[in-house]
Amino acid sequence: LIVNALDAMPNGGKLKISCKRIAETAILSFSDEGEGISEELRERIFEPFFSTKGLNGTGLGLSVSYGIVEKHDGKISVASNVGEGATFIIELPLQIVSPDSSVKSQNQLPARKLSVLVVDDEDFVREALSEMISELSHDVKSATSVKSALQVMETQRFDIVFTDLSMPEMDGWDLAREINLRWAQTKTVLVTGYGKVLQVTPEQQKLITAVLAKPFNFEQLTNVLEKAGEN
Repeated sequence: LIVNALDAMPNGGKLKISCKRIAETAILSFSDEGEGISEELRERIFEPFFSTKGLNGTGLGLSVSYGIVEKHDGKISVASNVGEGATFIIELPLQIVSPDSSVKSQNQLPARKLSVLVVDDEDFVREALSEMISELSHDVKSATSVKSALQVMETQRFDIVFTDLSMPEMDGWDLAREINLRWAQTKTVLVTGYGKVLQVTPEQQKLITAVLAKPFNFEQLTNVLEKAGEN
């Protein structure tokens, strides 16, 4: 939603993010000063593969956001008029967490330090995932496309490549095929908002080590890194 808001304000503007609690529901809102969204587009904006960005967009960003919110029993909606910006509203049910609930320490040193490449065309997502992996004490580099990733891999060996599934021109499957063909010892982890609903053929399954479903936390990321780094 943040990335879409930035795209909606090519000439600059303010993005207001707020969060409040109403009863047992958390209400998050993202308000931009962009061009706004017409009624016709509002009716289709959460449809998969619908995009207003032409060839530069996959049309999956908002549909993935919709899927993630629904997965957590929430709701997402948009309020907008042309020329007046847009406000996306997310409603999520709150859960009571036991004080003694615990997760693995984020600072726990890994059994083996890995060389990792993160590939994603969205700056925010790429930088966030890279920072998380770095926090887990692994060496990280990043690339903005499949083409640039292949160029980096020609000069450096990587243990694991985390690649977004949906990217323009060449996607995550294209990169996985190239890695399997040219660097068979490198593990590929597919990062996607589709998660368990992703349809993977037997041939595609041979190309990857794991699927990391968005959204994910440090513990899930650690588990994937440990699994991929076992060999």
